[in-house]
Amino acid sequence: MKKVAVILVAALTGFLLVSCKESEFSADNPKVPKSDNFVPLNRKIEVLQSQTLYVPVYSSIPHYMDSLTHLSAILSIRNVSPNDEIIISKVDYFDTNGKFLKSFIDKPFSLGKLSSKDFLIPVMDLSGGTGANFIVTWESEKKVVAPIIETIHIGKLGTQGFSFTSQAKEIQPEQ
Repeated sequence: MKKVAVILVAALTGFLLVSCKESEFSADNPKVPKSDNFVPLNRKIEVLQSQTLYVPVYSSIPHYMDSLTHLSAILSIRNVSPNDEIIISKVDYFDTNGKFLKSFIDKPFSLGKLSSKDFLIPVMDLSGGTGANFIVTWESEKKVVAPIIETIHIGKLGTQGFSFTSQAKEIQPEQ
Protein backbone atom coordinates (compact mmCIF):
# COMPACT_ATOMS: atom_id res chain seq x y z
CA MET A 1 0.00 0.00 0.00
CA LYS A 2 2.84 2.36 0.85
CA LYS A 3 4.49 1.68 -2.50
CA VAL A 4 1.24 2.54 -4.37
CA ALA A 5 0.88 5.82 -2.44
CA VAL A 6 4.49 6.81 -3.26
CA ILE A 7 3.94 6.00 -6.94
CA LEU A 8 0.68 8.03 -6.99
CA VAL A 9 2.33 11.03 -5.33
CA ALA A 10 5.28 10.86 -7.74
CA ALA A 11 2.96 10.57 -10.76
CA LEU A 12 0.77 13.45 -9.59
CA THR A 13 3.81 15.64 -8.91
CA GLY A 14 5.24 14.86 -12.34
CA PHE A 15 1.88 15.64 -13.97
CA LEU A 16 1.62 18.98 -12.18
CA LEU A 17 5.17 19.96 -13.09
CA VAL A 18 4.63 19.12 -16.76
CA SER A 19 1.16 20.67 -17.06
CA CYS A 20 1.90 23.93 -15.26
CA LYS A 21 3.21 26.80 -17.28
CA GLU A 22 4.28 30.17 -15.97
CA SER A 23 1.37 32.57 -15.85
CA GLU A 24 1.56 35.65 -18.04
CA PHE A 25 0.77 37.66 -14.89
CA SER A 26 3.06 36.05 -12.33
CA ALA A 27 4.99 37.82 -9.59
CA ASP A 28 8.10 37.47 -11.78
CA ASN A 29 6.31 39.08 -14.73
CA PRO A 30 4.07 41.82 -13.23
CA LYS A 31 2.17 43.24 -16.22
CA VAL A 32 -0.70 45.51 -15.33
CA PRO A 33 -3.15 46.28 -18.15
CA LYS A 34 -3.29 49.92 -19.21
CA SER A 35 -6.49 51.75 -20.10
CA ASP A 36 -6.72 51.23 -23.87
CA ASN A 37 -10.33 52.35 -24.01
CA PHE A 38 -9.68 56.01 -23.08
CA VAL A 39 -9.21 57.71 -26.42
CA PRO A 40 -9.68 61.26 -27.73
CA LEU A 41 -13.16 61.92 -29.06
CA ASN A 42 -12.90 63.00 -32.68
CA ARG A 43 -16.57 63.65 -33.36
CA LYS A 44 -19.41 65.84 -32.16
CA ILE A 45 -21.98 64.20 -29.92
CA GLU A 46 -25.56 64.99 -29.08
CA VAL A 47 -25.54 64.98 -25.28
CA LEU A 48 -28.52 63.21 -23.74
CA GLN A 49 -27.10 62.85 -20.24
CA SER A 50 -24.35 64.65 -18.32
CA GLN A 51 -23.18 65.31 -14.79
CA THR A 52 -20.53 67.43 -13.07
CA LEU A 53 -19.00 66.11 -9.86
CA TYR A 54 -16.79 67.38 -7.04
CA VAL A 55 -14.27 64.78 -5.85
CA PRO A 56 -12.30 65.45 -2.62
CA VAL A 57 -8.54 64.86 -2.63
CA TYR A 58 -6.64 64.50 0.62
CA SER A 59 -3.05 64.94 -0.57
CA SER A 60 -1.98 66.09 2.90
CA ILE A 61 -3.64 65.33 6.23
CA PRO A 62 -2.80 66.63 9.70
CA HIS A 63 -1.75 63.88 12.11
CA TYR A 64 0.07 65.33 15.13
CA MET A 65 0.10 68.89 16.38
CA ASP A 66 1.10 70.90 13.28
CA SER A 67 2.55 67.96 11.35
CA LEU A 68 1.21 66.82 7.99
CA THR A 69 1.33 63.40 6.39
CA HIS A 70 1.51 63.53 2.60
CA LEU A 71 -0.44 61.03 0.52
CA SER A 72 -0.63 59.98 -3.07
CA ALA A 73 -4.11 60.16 -4.54
CA ILE A 74 -5.64 58.44 -7.53
CA LEU A 75 -8.75 59.73 -9.24
CA SER A 76 -10.55 56.68 -10.60
CA ILE A 77 -13.29 57.01 -13.24
CA ARG A 78 -15.12 53.73 -13.91
CA ASN A 79 -17.66 53.33 -16.67
CA VAL A 80 -20.01 50.69 -15.28
CA SER A 81 -22.15 50.48 -18.42
CA PRO A 82 -21.86 47.03 -20.02
CA ASN A 83 -23.04 48.40 -23.38
CA ASP A 84 -22.12 52.04 -23.93
CA GLU A 85 -19.20 54.45 -23.81
CA ILE A 86 -19.25 57.66 -21.80
CA ILE A 87 -17.46 60.90 -22.62
CA ILE A 88 -15.15 62.52 -20.07
CA SER A 89 -15.10 66.22 -20.94
CA LYS A 90 -13.43 67.73 -17.85
CA VAL A 91 -10.89 66.57 -15.27
CA ASP A 92 -9.68 69.70 -13.46
CA TYR A 93 -7.61 69.86 -10.27
CA PHE A 94 -8.01 72.65 -7.67
CA ASP A 95 -6.20 73.52 -4.44
CA THR A 96 -7.49 74.08 -0.90
CA ASN A 97 -8.55 77.65 -1.76
CA GLY A 98 -10.36 76.73 -4.96
CA LYS A 99 -7.52 77.95 -7.17
CA PHE A 100 -7.30 76.09 -10.48
CA LEU A 101 -4.05 74.10 -10.67
CA LYS A 102 -4.28 72.04 -13.84
CA SER A 103 -6.46 70.22 -16.31
CA PHE A 104 -5.69 66.55 -16.83
CA ILE A 105 -7.34 66.47 -20.27
CA ASP A 106 -7.34 69.10 -23.02
CA LYS A 107 -10.27 67.72 -25.03
CA PRO A 108 -13.10 65.22 -24.50
CA PHE A 109 -12.18 61.56 -24.25
CA SER A 110 -14.30 58.47 -24.80
CA LEU A 111 -14.23 55.86 -22.03
CA GLY A 112 -15.34 52.48 -23.36
CA LYS A 113 -17.88 50.17 -21.78
CA LEU A 114 -16.73 48.61 -18.50
CA SER A 115 -13.44 50.54 -18.75
CA SER A 116 -11.68 52.72 -16.22
CA LYS A 117 -9.16 55.54 -16.22
CA ASP A 118 -6.95 56.72 -13.37
CA PHE A 119 -5.25 60.07 -12.79
CA LEU A 120 -2.43 60.25 -10.24
CA ILE A 121 -1.48 62.98 -7.77
CA PRO A 122 1.99 61.83 -6.61
CA VAL A 123 2.89 61.91 -2.92
CA MET A 124 5.41 64.71 -3.52
CA ASP A 125 2.84 66.99 -5.22
CA LEU A 126 1.87 69.27 -2.33
CA SER A 127 0.26 71.95 -4.50
CA GLY A 128 -3.30 70.95 -3.60
CA GLY A 129 -2.94 71.18 0.16
CA THR A 130 -5.33 69.59 2.65
CA GLY A 131 -8.52 70.47 0.78
CA ALA A 132 -7.68 69.80 -2.87
CA ASN A 133 -10.33 68.53 -5.25
CA PHE A 134 -11.17 67.46 -8.76
CA ILE A 135 -14.09 68.69 -10.83
CA VAL A 136 -15.10 65.98 -13.31
CA THR A 137 -17.74 66.22 -16.04
CA TRP A 138 -18.98 63.20 -17.96
CA GLU A 139 -21.52 63.00 -20.79
CA SER A 140 -23.34 60.39 -22.82
CA GLU A 141 -25.30 60.17 -26.06
CA LYS A 142 -27.61 57.59 -24.44
CA LYS A 143 -29.18 57.11 -21.05
CA VAL A 144 -26.57 55.17 -19.05
CA VAL A 145 -25.85 54.25 -15.46
CA ALA A 146 -23.72 56.97 -13.87
CA PRO A 147 -20.03 56.02 -13.60
CA ILE A 148 -18.27 55.38 -10.31
CA ILE A 149 -15.94 58.31 -9.66
CA GLU A 150 -13.82 58.36 -6.52
CA THR A 151 -10.36 59.07 -5.18
CA ILE A 152 -8.17 56.50 -3.52
CA HIS A 153 -5.62 57.86 -1.04
CA ILE A 154 -2.50 55.94 -0.05
CA GLY A 155 -0.04 56.88 2.65
CA LYS A 156 2.11 55.69 5.50
CA LEU A 157 2.77 56.84 9.00
CA GLY A 158 5.88 55.31 10.51
CA THR A 159 5.83 51.67 9.50
CA GLN A 160 2.07 51.53 8.98
CA GLY A 161 0.54 51.93 5.55
CA PHE A 162 -3.06 53.00 5.08
CA SER A 163 -5.55 53.83 2.36
CA PHE A 164 -9.07 55.16 2.07
CA THR A 165 -11.49 56.35 -0.58
CA SER A 166 -13.59 59.48 -1.10
CA GLN A 167 -16.76 59.47 -3.16
CA ALA A 168 -17.72 62.08 -5.74
CA LYS A 169 -20.51 64.54 -4.96
CA GLU A 170 -22.82 65.83 -7.65
CA ILE A 171 -22.62 69.63 -8.08
CA GLN A 172 -24.46 69.92 -11.38
CA PRO A 173 -27.39 67.52 -11.72
CA GLU A 174 -27.75 64.97 -14.45
CA GLN A 175 -29.54 66.27 -17.50
